[in-house]
Amino acid sequence: MKERFETWLAPQNDERREVAPLRQLGWAFLLAWVFCVFYTNAAGVLSGDAIPNAGEAAASAAPVPTSIGAALFYAVLPLAASVATLAAIVLAEPRIGSPTSHRPLFVVAPALTAASTPFMFVSVADPGLNALLFGIGAVATGIGSALLWAMWGEYYAVIPRDRSEWLAPVSAVSAAVIVLLVSAMDGWVPVAVAAALPLLSGLCFHLAWTPEAARTEEALATAHRFATERRSPLAGLGRTGFGILVVFSIVSIAGMMSAERVEGIPLQAILLFSALMMAVVAAMAISGPRRISLFFLYRWIYPTLVIGFAAVILFGQAGALVAVAASLGGRFTFCLIAQIYFANYAAAGRATPAQASSLGWLFVHAGDLLGLVLWIVLEPLMLAQPAGLTAVSVGCIVVLVTVTMAVMGETSTFLRIPEAAKDRPHAHEKGLVSESLDVHGAMDQPGAPQPDAPAPAAAPTSAAPSEERSGARIDEIAQKAGLTPREAEVFALLAQGRSIPYIRDELIISRETAATHAKHIYAKLGVHSRQELIDLVRQ
Repeated sequence: MKERFETWLAPQNDERREVAPLRQLGWAFLLAWVFCVFYTNAAGVLSGDAIPNAGEAAASAAPVPTSIGAALFYAVLPLAASVATLAAIVLAEPRIGSPTSHRPLFVVAPALTAASTPFMFVSVADPGLNALLFGIGAVATGIGSALLWAMWGEYYAVIPRDRSEWLAPVSAVSAAVIVLLVSAMDGWVPVAVAAALPLLSGLCFHLAWTPEAARTEEALATAHRFATERRSPLAGLGRTGFGILVVFSIVSIAGMMSAERVEGIPLQAILLFSALMMAVVAAMAISGPRRISLFFLYRWIYPTLVIGFAAVILFGQAGALVAVAASLGGRFTFCLIAQIYFANYAAAGRATPAQASSLGWLFVHAGDLLGLVLWIVLEPLMLAQPAGLTAVSVGCIVVLVTVTMAVMGETSTFLRIPEAAKDRPHAHEKGLVSESLDVHGAMDQPGAPQPDAPAPAAAPTSAAPSEERSGARIDEIAQKAGLTPREAEVFALLAQGRSIPYIRDELIISRETAATHAKHIYAKLGVHSRQELIDLVRQ
């Protein structure tokens, strides 16, 4: 039994034999931690929840500004610490390296998060001491968890897309199950279990982050910096980042619609609904031609949230539970799709792996922060009006519709290389990309075995002096070789160094179809590897 456990947990040289090693599911423990502590009451009541909210203060004739100030302190501080840490990673990573390049963080981040978690549940009679303890816990957990978010984001960026598309749903559903189990515990036991979750996540990451993963991450980061020449990671976001922020602020507001804390059987029913929603969305997103995009997610999260707000409009507080269910299910589903999507953001060369994950989760946490602030500020005004809850629900639907329509039209960001970068020499030509990336590229030939390592789609490889000349050369070769129109499309992507998984997603075809087209192209051109194909175009 011991040998079997060690085989399951410890790194293996041939990971293709394993379906989902436990160490690769470490993101599930981090996701479960944040839902246990912040998004549900599964681990118990935070000490800040003992502060009267604005509505209770108004009813008791207490000074509303003081109540709002206290509510903002307890609600904003953890998220503000996390947002600040993620922003620091994005800005400082080019100079000091990614979090994974500093091995002490493998221990510091989970240990800091775990040790400070109980501080947020301690409630003492002295308001000042209570605020101090909560503040220590909030800042420490914000910093530690942000580092873990970034590190797991880096890991998802350096593993093959097929692997991440499997791990993210399994991890997210596992996180929902963990939260469900914690919600059935009493006393300080759930707090202790919640505090142990970051430690488990850190242990899994320590085992999963191999030297090969580190070399690949360094290669991806170096190739991005060479290709973009200090281009800001914000340059590739377009309207998408703004959409993430606004949608998550709406999700945050929906989660606070209930006047009473959701716990016990209702919470467990919502968690089961969330797990089912994640399973359905993930199955549809990764089956057949891949549809891993935020646009696909909006088609699910938009009607789900609208149904939740519609229940509030029709039934008032009686329908608030539906809004909370929509919020929690939307959060879980958004997280699992976003984890894959932010990894693809790095794979497309728009940012380094550390910047991509940090930037993506920064917008998620900033959206949470915005939603909390709006709710706390508007709650007194809302409760003062008979139709206040209805007005807020209608307003959220209007904002959600407007933002979704704007974001759904954005097709030029995240999964596309900046046009200016396509014309620059490949980083490999300057000796900047590690040999591991070249090996992965050679392995991606049609018919060759696919290792559990990233495809070299992380950096642009076109070396033509201009896009027009490169395109003309590709068209010339395609015509001479008698390639079909679809084969010509695949050929153009292969000439840019794109991997089979990337071509699958770009052209919305199955992996088998993309590999078959590539095999036919190789045969017609008389080449045996992608590098030979690229050299043919460069001649």
